[in-house]
Amino acid sequence: MPKIVDEQMREATRQHIIHEAAKEFARLGFDQANINLIAEKAGIGKGTIYLYFENKRELFLAMLRFIAQSQLAAIRGALAQHGNLQTRLEQLFLAFVRLAEEESDSFNVYMSALYGVNRAFRAEATKLLRDYVAVIALVLEEAQARGEIRVHNIDATALMVLSLTESFILSARVLGQSEQTLVAQASQTAQFIMQGLAVSV
Repeated sequence: MPKIVDEQMREATRQHIIHEAAKEFARLGFDQANINLIAEKAGIGKGTIYLYFENKRELFLAMLRFIAQSQLAAIRGALAQHGNLQTRLEQLFLAFVRLAEEESDSFNVYMSALYGVNRAFRAEATKLLRDYVAVIALVLEEAQARGEIRVHNIDATALMVLSLTESFILSARVLGQSEQTLVAQASQTAQFIMQGLAVSV
């Protein structure tokens, strides 16, 4: 078998393990999750998982890094859309809605590393939070250069935008709102954020 195929298969297996690990870590938290059960759910032997990850901690960290790459790509893609700031904020909201729905285990594990049962990994999750803020700050700087907004502290404003978006979606999901309901609220939420930015001038 060609080496490139071997590497592709290995990476596909690694990602499959990470996907199953996210389900288990989201359900039980790091301390209660069992690496052997993760291997079983991934359809590999208990010993085989150690060919990919040295231990449960390494698996958790690899999973957080994978989540970071995946979510940052989604956020960058949303904010790279053409249009004014309000349109881009609406796309950001929709990207978070999709992540919360389609990658709910990953989304929940990330949030639990920041605020919940997996806080032992807060430092790693905080790097992702900083990356989110930096990406949003760049978009705000562009909007400010075009005269769409005038804010005094771009980083603080970017954090506010991120917090409003993520918190709204998390709270709405806890209250049982569907993805369809959240999608319908994207435009109004972007308008509220823009109104908040106008007030902060």
